[in-house]
Amino acid sequence: MIAAVEIFPWNENFATGIESIDTQHKRLIELLNILVGHLAYQADAPVLNKIFDELKSYTADHFSSEELIWNEYFKDDAWLHWHKDAHADFISKVIELKAKETQETADKVIEEIVNFLTHWLALHIIESDKRMAKVVLALPSGVSLEQAKENANKEMAGSTRVLIDTVMAMYDSLANRTIQLTREIAKRVKAEEELRATQVELTRLKDAALAASKSKSDFLSNMSHEIRTPLNAISGMAHLIRQEGLTLRQSERMDKLNAASQHLTEVINAILDLSKIEAGKFELEETNVRVESLLGNLVSILHDRAQAKQLQLNTAMFGVHGVLLGDATRLQQALLNYATNAIKFTERGSVTIRAESVEQDENEVLLRFEVIDTGIGIAPEVMPRLFSAFEQADSKTTRRYGGTGLGLAITKKIAQLMGGDAGCMSAPSTGSTFWFTARLKKSSTAPVVSDQLEQERAVERLKRDFIGTTILLVEDEPVNREVAMMMLEDAGLVVDQAENGEQAVEKAGVREYALILMDMQMPVLDGLDAARRIRAMPNRGRVPIIAMTANAFTEDKLRCLDAGMSDFLSKPVDPELLYATLWRWLARQQEKSTP
Repeated sequence: MIAAVEIFPWNENFATGIESIDTQHKRLIELLNILVGHLAYQADAPVLNKIFDELKSYTADHFSSEELIWNEYFKDDAWLHWHKDAHADFISKVIELKAKETQETADKVIEEIVNFLTHWLALHIIESDKRMAKVVLALPSGVSLEQAKENANKEMAGSTRVLIDTVMAMYDSLANRTIQLTREIAKRVKAEEELRATQVELTRLKDAALAASKSKSDFLSNMSHEIRTPLNAISGMAHLIRQEGLTLRQSERMDKLNAASQHLTEVINAILDLSKIEAGKFELEETNVRVESLLGNLVSILHDRAQAKQLQLNTAMFGVHGVLLGDATRLQQALLNYATNAIKFTERGSVTIRAESVEQDENEVLLRFEVIDTGIGIAPEVMPRLFSAFEQADSKTTRRYGGTGLGLAITKKIAQLMGGDAGCMSAPSTGSTFWFTARLKKSSTAPVVSDQLEQERAVERLKRDFIGTTILLVEDEPVNREVAMMMLEDAGLVVDQAENGEQAVEKAGVREYALILMDMQMPVLDGLDAARRIRAMPNRGRVPIIAMTANAFTEDKLRCLDAGMSDFLSKPVDPELLYATLWRWLARQQEKSTP
């Protein structure tokens, strides 16, 4: 707050020389300065009732005591009558202003009071009271009343009069200008204070939002870890049981167990994906994309589901040639979201997956993907909210067909991140066409792919090329450690075990392993610090360290890579992906060691 400034500081211009009168005048000027200060700085001011009470008290005390003095010295003189008339006018003006209390704003009434008191100060206190005080102070010297009046007039005239008029004009002008200027300053100060308060509030809200976002991410990360850890044991053990041979009935039950496990994994992944998108942490990779292979993978994945409902599963490509650059995994995820929905909501007929080049230049291609079904269709009123998170057509659909309502929202987000969009054309009972577009770069080189390796299962490649190879498995959870060890031994590998990062560092220090599988979250020493310590050892800088963890966020992967790990697998681990990753890194090590 700006320090208060007295617009009318008490000085000799106001003093009459009669103490009792000057005391009352000071009281009035103090009130005037308070009111001007309120108007200038929007500071607290007395309520109007108190202001008028003060003016009433001033009138009663000052006028009565002052008139006693004037009556004693002026008797029945005209000056006395003029002065009494001025006092009567003052009272009338105060009554007039008080009547405006209910008609105008408090500030407007205060402005009028300030204007009135300013002129009263100029035209009455200095002009009239000082003149009469000069007479009163001169009479004790023996001069007559008329002579004293004449002398007072002379003193108040001429240069003195001009000086007083000038001073009062300056005061009057200063009062008005100061009020205007300081009011603007006060408004600016108030605006700046409000701006600072707003900035503080925005900062607080931002900090709260960031804290809430971090809490949400931490919660999702912890829940994901806690769910993925036992889920990895379930899926791994199911894989091992299947490998030992099952009866037809057991195999059917195992299929249901696998389907339930896969569904739970998909739900967790969908929630994590949506969380990453909302937090702006959803990152796309840029790898070779072959659209024909993409559609082939989809048919392979969806074949059994379509066949179980006796649906015809078709693919088609128009104008798509060569190898492109983009995120093949996310493209497949988006198409799977559409295609699995299409199969789910189609009882008879067909599901067709199409890819078409709709626009291209020398650097990029805009592809349009469509999934066309002959299913139940969608009502027009549902279409606007269809791609919103957690939305489905209606509650009956949810109860009958299940689902989280996240797939379409994620597909749309993926398309938008790829420079495209997503949408749907549908009508009840006539089927639906779900589409999305994606902008992909053209690749200047074609990938080298071994047909033999594509056709041969990764586990068989491991048995053929790396049987008897010793690797280190670092896993603190006993069941997951047992499952992983059995899966690795099934691939012909020799497995050494460590239950925490500290044991892993000790074992890696005395033996050179071909590869290390490292859990991330462990007691005693976590996988990140263990990887750093192993990398710091002599001759351990090149050993592949692959994270195999239930921490599945992008930032978890980045933390593993920053710690010196070579690759990242999230739990529950797909056996084929595990075997393929192991073969790739062992083969790479073999190439480096070959002279």
